Amino acid sequence: MASYNPARGWRLDRIPGKRVTPISGIGQGVSLPLWVVRDGEHKGDGQLRLSAGEAEQLHAELCYVLGDSWTPGDVPPCRASKGAFPEVRRP
Repeated sequence: MASYNPARGWRLDRIPGKRVTPISGIGQGVSLPLWVVRDGEHKGDGQLRLSAGEAEQLHAELCYVLGDSWTPGDVPPCRASKGAFPEVRRP
């Protein structure tokens, strides 16, 4: 049986030292810098662009998996008073 080796194959990772940035102003969404690596060799850079609603949903899911109190479908308490987007529609 083959075992997983993260140093082999294609990977998409955050670029160390680069921060998530807003897209053209507050409330428009965010851009997450990423790089593509194959077998440990850098192949290129890219970005994951999330709408404000998608970013809120990701934030809520991260709160949930990191153990904070949160109910799926709700806005995390730390975002509720900041005009958070409570719902994301999937295509």
